[in-house]
Amino acid sequence: MANENARPQRGTFLTVMTVLFVLLAISDFAKPIQFGHPNAAAGIVEFGRKFHGVMPNLILGTLFGILFLVYAYGLWNLRSWVLPIAIGYAFYVPYNVVLFTYREPPVIRSIPFIVIWLAVALTGSIGTAIYVAYNHQTLR
Repeated sequence: MANENARPQRGTFLTVMTVLFVLLAISDFAKPIQFGHPNAAAGIVEFGRKFHGVMPNLILGTLFGILFLVYAYGLWNLRSWVLPIAIGYAFYVPYNVVLFTYREPPVIRSIPFIVIWLAVALTGSIGTAIYVAYNHQTLR
């Protein structure tokens, strides 16, 4: 008979995803700093658009950085309220990728880079949402 008072275990997948979301938050918080060293790749991509300049990156980087920290906190502590964030982010990432592909000028990237980037992005967003949804009953 299972102990109903037993704490649910986070597991390796959610631990790794939590760490990755914290790193993503740090990356978003650092977006405005990138403009101290101009770089063609600098700028946050949100809603299919790459934003350039300090202010847009400061505002969006801060907002999305906070969102990712809240998401990571919910995952780390196995909170049930993280499910809507997980589902929203799972829909947002493919939407953002498709819009970015159509809105921004094409950049030549290698096929291995694209495949690895998509695998990480989709596993991080959709995979985490599926995992959280499937295990929602064990969350607190």
